[in-house]
Amino acid sequence: MVKISLIRQSNSRIDESSAPRVAVFAGGTSGIGKLTLAELAGLGTSFKAYVVGRKESERSFKTFIGDLHQTNPNAEIIWVEGEISLLSEVKRICDHIKTLESRIDLFFLTAGYAPFEGRKNTPEGLDVSHSLSFYSRICFIENLLPLLRASETARVVSVHSGGFEYANALNVNDLNLEQPGAFGPMITQLHMGIMGTLTLERLAEAEENQSVVFIHSHPGIVRTGNLFRGWGEGWWGPWFAAIFMDPILMLLAFSLKESAERYLYQVTSGAIGGKGPTLPGIVGRTTRGEPSGGLFLVSKKCDTVKNEKQLAKLRVTAQDAVWAKVRQIITPYV
Repeated sequence: MVKISLIRQSNSRIDESSAPRVAVFAGGTSGIGKLTLAELAGLGTSFKAYVVGRKESERSFKTFIGDLHQTNPNAEIIWVEGEISLLSEVKRICDHIKTLESRIDLFFLTAGYAPFEGRKNTPEGLDVSHSLSFYSRICFIENLLPLLRASETARVVSVHSGGFEYANALNVNDLNLEQPGAFGPMITQLHMGIMGTLTLERLAEAEENQSVVFIHSHPGIVRTGNLFRGWGEGWWGPWFAAIFMDPILMLLAFSLKESAERYLYQVTSGAIGGKGPTLPGIVGRTTRGEPSGGLFLVSKKCDTVKNEKQLAKLRVTAQDAVWAKVRQIITPYV
């Protein structure tokens, strides 16, 4: 565990050279993405962020942008409208950003939800939750990798379920959980998280991506409102969540402030690959046990974990199949 006092010590040493100057947030209109964006802007450094969100979020988010400008006049927050569950939209958004920027220092991905109401497919044939938590994330990364490689301090941070990889939880013969009874709100989150780790690890270990730090993290319990998303209209779920589940989460959750501080640490710390402030005795390790050149799985306490026993099995039984599946689906949009 990296104590919050040490994280604050590291964060206090962030300066213009270690803070990202150009960032993209996919999922930054709420939750951990929004918290992290505010924490970054609060540094006071020169900072530009493209925040991708749906049209219905625009009005409230632009009020938030105004607040950030009051905090940091050097922060330029640019709204980019898009429906990122659609891979065609992901490509359009990336093509737009590539006309405006020559490099990206930080790509922060948080979009997603637990599909309590069941499968809901996009016009492209993917379940919305599958697309948000996995396929669109990889599509985004693949499209923006040229700009990430152009940065000297690039990081990709995918917030989902890093460290929760279990070989027996991934059905290699039904990667999109289409067989009867296979789909469910919890299993789909776990399933797509494992696919995310296997794909991010392969991207992180590619020779051409060695200058980019890849992180798949698990945020722990943070009361961002996700508990109340993903329910169909008229469902009893939000009522049950409010009465029985949320009070328990209140006792276990990180505060919003601590969560934001922990993610500021992850996007700037030299202890998790790349450049940035370091702490004595704290050196993050990739899934292969190395200090760089691979994927970092970061726990809710900001430790890096290897999960070697499970990943060793998954690399043999599933990684090639997952890679082939993601190539099949996203290639038309890259």
